[in-house]
Amino acid sequence: MEATTRPTLYRAITCNFCHRSEIAFAAKGIEIDTVDIDLVNRPDWYMTKSSGGSVPLLEWDDLEIHQSHVINEWIDERWPDPPLFPTDPDERAATRLWIEWWNDGPCPAYERRLMNVRPERDDALTEALVDHLTEMERRLEARGYTDGYWHGESIGVVDATAAPMWVRFCGLRHFYGIDVPEHLGRVRAWRDTLVADPHVVATSPDEGELIAAYEGYLKVLGRAAEAGTEVPVAKGD
Repeated sequence: MEATTRPTLYRAITCNFCHRSEIAFAAKGIEIDTVDIDLVNRPDWYMTKSSGGSVPLLEWDDLEIHQSHVINEWIDERWPDPPLFPTDPDERAATRLWIEWWNDGPCPAYERRLMNVRPERDDALTEALVDHLTEMERRLEARGYTDGYWHGESIGVVDATAAPMWVRFCGLRHFYGIDVPEHLGRVRAWRDTLVADPHVVATSPDEGELIAAYEGYLKVLGRAAEAGTEVPVAKGD
């Protein structure tokens, strides 16, 4: 039975996973409702949801889906045009492998560096992030990438997965003066394409609001560190 309401996406401004699904909906031309969740003080009512309090969570009438990669595959299958996944089976497999690598490598490396409140770890975390960016350059070169989108002439699911991190790199530039090294030309070209994409621009939060939100999280993490409490901020930390 066709749903009778617009999809609702529970999100947080700093969460790049939520933004991935916002981009996917925008690329399909699907209007959604959004509900902002405070990740520091998550409401009790939200903790009872099927995602266990995590974001993003998609609701559409009786349907509930969580985890951005599951949501985005569902979006692409529910509204096939324009496609976010390649039609070629080999490229579809490569797409899933890139997303898995992104979630295990560059994304947590960026989050750990951004949210670090222990100065003694700064150098090691910066080095780890640069290592992942260097590996990204190598992988893009192996694909024959020079500029534009990861696959095709318009934004695809790998681009939608990567773009939110590039949008949020403003935090690294603001707090630490960290950016993508100039010699990683393919990475910079891909980043520049994605942050200029109209669907990414339309769904991106204001940079000032992002910086303010990060400042709040860093204060919370700093107080936890002073109290001797370990607060993981990314998978693998």
